[in-house]
Amino acid sequence: MRLDLERLGTVLVVLVTIVVLASVAVYGSLKLTVDDLHAQVAIARAADPLPSRSLVGERLSAVFASDLAPENLSGLDARGQELDHRADRLLELTAVVALGGMLLALVTGRPAVEVAREPTTPQASTSTNGTV
Repeated sequence: MRLDLERLGTVLVVLVTIVVLASVAVYGSLKLTVDDLHAQVAIARAADPLPSRSLVGERLSAVFASDLAPENLSGLDARGQELDHRADRLLELTAVVALGGMLLALVTGRPAVEVAREPTTPQASTSTNGTV
C-alpha cells in the first residue's frame, strides 16, 4: 500500500509542478503585456524618456487590447492596470498551489530513514597484535 501511495504522490507532485510552471508562464506574459500597454500610453503622451517596447509585448498587448482603439489612452491604461491586478492575483494563487504541492510531497514521500543507503566500506580494524 505504501508504494502505491508514494507513486500517486509522485504523479500528483509532477502535475502540480506542471501547473505551477504554466501559471508562472502566464504571469510572465501578462506582465509583458502590462509593460507594453503602459509603454504605449507613455509614448503617446510623449513621456521623457521614451520607454522601449518588446516584440513579444507588442504582440501580446495587441491580443489583450484588440477591442480598444490605439488613441484611447485612458482605456489602454485602465486595461493595463486591470491585467496587472489579475497577474498579481495569479501569482498569489500560484504560490498557494506550489505550497500545496510541497506539502503533498512531504506527506506522501518516504521518510529519510527508509531510503536505501549505499553500502559503506568496512571500518579499519583498531585491534593490533602488538606489531607496528
